[in-house]
Amino acid sequence: MAATETRMNNRAYCKLLLHAVKYPHRAVNGVLLADKKKLKENKTLQFVDSVPMFHLSIGLAPMLEVALVQIDSYCQANGLTIAGYYHGNEHLKDSIPNTIALKIIEKIHENCSEACLFMIDNTKISLDCNQTVLKLYTPQDNKWKVKSSQSSFLEDEDACLAIARDLLKTKAHHNLVDFDNHLDDITLDWLNRDLNKELQDFS
Repeated sequence: MAATETRMNNRAYCKLLLHAVKYPHRAVNGVLLADKKKLKENKTLQFVDSVPMFHLSIGLAPMLEVALVQIDSYCQANGLTIAGYYHGNEHLKDSIPNTIALKIIEKIHENCSEACLFMIDNTKISLDCNQTVLKLYTPQDNKWKVKSSQSSFLEDEDACLAIARDLLKTKAHHNLVDFDNHLDDITLDWLNRDLNKELQDFS
């Protein structure tokens, strides 16, 4: 069952954008966390955070399982649910879901029937941040297809893009931590609490 509305806040969008910018020469991926209560009560996918996962071990199932278990534990304690997945391919002009992206979103979809997939369009990434870089995919006729209506799902698009622009100017992407970084050094915070605070200050 598809959600009646999909909304994404500044934190969720900016963190996934910074992930893509930090590793422009790599494929990147991560999950999006939604407000569990809003999803249950009115079928609204309200994405309130994103968790950058990998830029090296994207296709490795054991690493994926480790990440998802830890993220799910965090969600359970904070009234959230893993309800979205984002993926950026390695090549500039490739924004089509590949086998890895489809396998991961299917796994998420098994646990959340409203889950959706966001593909990063690398050609739209720029320091100007003058447009959304995501394409929204939803399940249609048992396949993941681009949603026919790509109207903005950002809560306040102008404000969000302005914040993203400021973050890139201050090179905040250098401080972003994904699960590959965390697995290399477990003292690194995959929740990116410092960045979350910075985003809150921008808002």
